[in-house]
Amino acid sequence: MNESFSMTASLVLIPGLNNTRAVFDQVLSELPPDVLGIALDNPALPSVDEIAEALLPTLPERFWLAGFSFGGYVAMALLAAVPERVHGIAMICTSPAGESPAAAAKRQLALEAVAQGRYFEMIDAQAANAFHPDSLGNEALMAARRAMVRDYGAERFSAHIRATMSRPDRSTLLDGRRPTLIVSSSHDQAFTSEVMAYAKAIPGVQQVLIQGAGHLVPMEKPTELARTLANWVLTG
Repeated sequence: MNESFSMTASLVLIPGLNNTRAVFDQVLSELPPDVLGIALDNPALPSVDEIAEALLPTLPERFWLAGFSFGGYVAMALLAAVPERVHGIAMICTSPAGESPAAAAKRQLALEAVAQGRYFEMIDAQAANAFHPDSLGNEALMAARRAMVRDYGAERFSAHIRATMSRPDRSTLLDGRRPTLIVSSSHDQAFTSEVMAYAKAIPGVQQVLIQGAGHLVPMEKPTELARTLANWVLTG
């Protein structure tokens, strides 16, 4: 894929923890024809840099880059590796910062739960923290999430938890040298307004708050997210 032969803009979408590329299915269907959405799966590797290295051969020569949640950590690793290939970067309910000691302790507990065979039980219990309260009664949405989690699996989860814990702080890469979009949601319990405040320090940043969604914005509000990403790409 090479944008020099087409007016279509390539938008690479990196999914989050417990997500396959299916998290972006509805977003892809809502993108306009002049934005080519390319949703990827993160391989089961224990560092964001290894994941980025594995993804690079599949990417266009030049592309717009959007990372959701854990995908934001991978997106920052891609930006660090090939800054000359990235037109612009969007961070969706995520942060460029490294892991805090308190968060690392919780990740260790999650790894222990997986080792005890409680992966699916643990993820089911987290639904209330992942979605807006109004979404919890949407059976089709809940079923889609369960199917995605089954496809994702415990092995990939454990690898990605280790990658999350070891990720470096790459905040300085969001320096305003390329179009930067920061998307947050009104009811995100993981990436609250306090966590997302880092956006204020980025020169020329575009910030969008999506209402009526929890953390899983791509599944809860795909139309709004697709519109936000397309406007950013096509006006950038």
